[in-house]
Order: sequence, then structure tokens, then C-alpha cells
Amino acid sequence: MVAGDVDVPVPHFALLRPCRVELPVSLGQAEREFWLRLVDNVAIQLEAYGSARRPGRAAQLVDSGPPLEPTRQPAAGNRDAVAFSGGKDSTVLAALAAELTDRPLLVMITSPVPWARDHVGVARDVARTEIAKRLPVELVEVTSDFRTAWEISFSQRDGSTLGVHEVSDLPLFQASIAAVAAMAGISRCLMASEADAQYNVSIGDRVLLQRDFMYSAVTQGALDALLQPWGIRQGSLTYPLHVPQVEALLLRRYRRLADLQFSYWQAPDGMRACSACPKCSEIALFALAEGVSPRKVGIDPIRALGFLADRRVDARWSGLEPPIHEHRAPQHHVVHAVQATSSQRVAEILAKDTPANAAERLGEALAIYARLRAEALALTVPPAPGFVTDFLDLVPADLRQRLGSILAEHFRVTSEPEFEAMTERARALTAWIAEPLRAGSRWKLWRRHR
Repeated sequence: MVAGDVDVPVPHFALLRPCRVELPVSLGQAEREFWLRLVDNVAIQLEAYGSARRPGRAAQLVDSGPPLEPTRQPAAGNRDAVAFSGGKDSTVLAALAAELTDRPLLVMITSPVPWARDHVGVARDVARTEIAKRLPVELVEVTSDFRTAWEISFSQRDGSTLGVHEVSDLPLFQASIAAVAAMAGISRCLMASEADAQYNVSIGDRVLLQRDFMYSAVTQGALDALLQPWGIRQGSLTYPLHVPQVEALLLRRYRRLADLQFSYWQAPDGMRACSACPKCSEIALFALAEGVSPRKVGIDPIRALGFLADRRVDARWSGLEPPIHEHRAPQHHVVHAVQATSSQRVAEILAKDTPANAAERLGEALAIYARLRAEALALTVPPAPGFVTDFLDLVPADLRQRLGSILAEHFRVTSEPEFEAMTERARALTAWIAEPLRAGSRWKLWRRHR
């Protein structure tokens, strides 16, 4: 969205709340209320994650000038525009889209910042050039300096554990993909969003979402309602899959792409991962549970296990956040992976794939794993879920059945009352955000001409 002469991501209105935003175009009452509700939801999540509560609406939108009526773009066949970064999630999403649709267009957004390396480096360059050689896809790169416009720790001054990038990356990515789709005559945008991102819980009259809520089906569903008058839809194919299942699908069905996985935002130049952080260690354990050396996905297993020397297997791995599932927690993914993989099996995998110069550290790494496994086996946690059919219902309808068939080849089906309740809350929150549009003039214009 444009505020005056400055491009401002809408979630920043919530970070700056309360604020007055003056727009040089007329949105009309319906769309103005849509944006206000979207900002209100961001404010609710910021406050749930520690930010100070403030009364009243997060922002005031003052719009004037000419209206922007939707121009419906002609669709060019059964194509989708897919957000692609080179990470496991977007790689699996690209592979699924290539299998289910006709030659999808991958959109890679490059917006480097001093505090991260996820948009630069040799590994990313390799993923960008190789993906179109290995899948029937095209790729276009969009460059931007947009992410340099904010201070990543700004939200922490207000007590929130959410970083500015967690609420601000999606607007850049979504806007870029939608613009490319419109120019290419593509009628749908897809963005990765795991099952974990769909977790939610009711707290009073509010719905608390997982910390990556900007990628969730709630936000994507709201944007879908906004884009429909322009003839563009928004959605995802990975809603039903939890974090380890995305990695598993990459290693089982799309292993020819696994060596492209670029997994960490601070990977040293020339490397695909740092191999010494919670995320790399987690992915290493998921790979070992699949019987695959973590080196296949660019992670040094000796270093990754070494990082775990002083950590418990049931430690919280993803930062402090409110509980949003009655029975399950993110660390259970790790517990399940270690419970399922014997120390002997890990030793066999690593013995075949450890360079001579690292052999002397192998014994120490295996001892660390043996300790983690002993801890895991002593724990009682809920069974690992299969792919969530309730979240499958959030996938675009025309792809839902075929996607479900693919997932059923690799994972068991899970449908639980709690997941069903999460799906209903997600739909209700999406409907509340999008409600003004359904009575607005743009929506009526689209309905008349579709």
C-alpha cells in the first residue's frame, strides 16, 4: 500500500499504531475497512506475542483521489505463479505445482539486507539456475531494496517476540507475485504455508495464530478475496503438511531437488546451511529419520549434532510463544524423529558419509545422538500426525483431490476434532477480514463480469 509518496507494508501500520495513513487514491468504504481489519488482526497477534495493548483501532486510513477499479486479466491456461526462495518449503511447493499444473512460473524475490544472507550467495544462485533444469517450470527474478526500509528489531522495543520481518516479508513477496501473475496472464498465486502455520486457538473473542501467521491460510484467504476482482486467486498446496513432512516429501518424492535446498538465513557464502543452529540441527534429525545423510541437504551432521551437545531433545526450539495447540508442541517433531531412528541406524548412515578429516569427531557426534535418543524414548508425546485432511480443505478446490492422492502415497491421514476446530476458526477469521469486500462495489463489479 502507498502512504503519501512512500511505499509502506500494511503490517507496519500495526507496528506504528496508532497512526494516520493518508492515501493518494480512493479505496472506498469497503476496501478501506478490509485493510483496517487486516491491520487490526496484525495488532492482535503482536499483542498476543508480548506487545503492549493499545485501545482503539490500529490505524486510520484517509483516502482521496481517483478510485482504482479492477481490470480483469485474461488467464493464460492452467498456470500458477509460485513463490520460490530455494528453501525446502518453496522447493516442495514448486515441485507439487509442476506435477499438478501446467508449467508454473516461479517468482524469486531478491531483496538483500545487511542482517541476513537468505537473498544472496552461491547456494541461492545454484537453486535459481538449476530448478528450471530439473522441473518443467519457468523462473523470473524480482529485485527490490524494500527490506532495507525497516529495522528488524523495532517490534522488540514494544515487547513483542515477533520480528519486523515476520510481519513484513509477506507483503513484499505477495505484491511481487501478484504483479508478475497479472503481467503474465496467470490467474493464481501459490505460497508455501505449512500445517504448523495453521495452528490457532481462541482466547476470549480473539483468535491467536502461530507466529508465521502472515503466511497462514487466514492471511492468504483474505488476500484471495482482495485479488478476486482482478481475476487472480491466492492459496497454497502445503497447508496439510507439518514441518518434518515437507522435508520427508522432498527426500522421498523429489529427491532430485534436495541438493538445491537452501535452508538458513545466515549460511556462510558458498554453503547451503551453517550446520550449527537449531534450524539446521532440526533438519538434520529429520533427514536422518528418513534414512538420508543431512549432507544431501547441505548440512554437516557432525557439526549439527555437536550443536546439540548441551540441549535437551524436548527443548523449545523456535523461540517463546503462547501455546496454540492443546496437545502438540513444535518440539514434538524432533522427539518423534529421534524416537523413530535408532542410534545404530544413524551410525550406519554417517559412517558411509563422513569425510576422513571428520572421522575422529564421529564418535562424539554419535554419543550425543545416543543421549538424545535415550531422552526421547523416556518421553510420552502425542502420536505424530499424518497429513491433515482438515487443512487440505483449505487448498484450492480444483487441486485438492489430486494433491490428497499424492500425500496419501507418503503419509497417513489425520483428522482430529482439534484440527477441525482450527480450520473453522481460520475460516471465520478470514471471513471477518474479507466481509467488507463482499458487499463492496469492486466485488460486485467482479461478480457481474466473471
